[in-house]
Amino acid sequence: MNNLRLQLRPGMGRALAAALPTALALYLVARGWLYPFWPDTIGAIGHLFTADPLLNGAWGGPTLAGAWLAHAMIALGLQAVCYAIVWSLYRPVKR
Repeated sequence: MNNLRLQLRPGMGRALAAALPTALALYLVARGWLYPFWPDTIGAIGHLFTADPLLNGAWGGPTLAGAWLAHAMIALGLQAVCYAIVWSLYRPVKR
C-alpha cells in the first residue's frame, strides 16, 4: 500500500490560521456595526434617543443610540485585535 500523507501547499497553514479572526471580524460587522437592523432592535430604529423597553437589558441601553454605540465600540476593539492577528500572519519577512 502507498503511504499517503497530507501535504499542505505553501501558505495554507497561515490561511487556515487567519480564517478564524477573519470570520470573527465579519461577524462583528453584522452584530456591532449593523446592530439596529437586527430583528430584535429594528422596531426602535424610528426613535434613536428615546428609551425603548426592548432595549432595557442591552449594553448601552435603554436607547437604541446608546446600545448601538456600545456594540459598535466593542466590535471595533475586537476587530482591531483580529486585524493585528491577521497582520502578524502576513507581515513582510525582513531579510
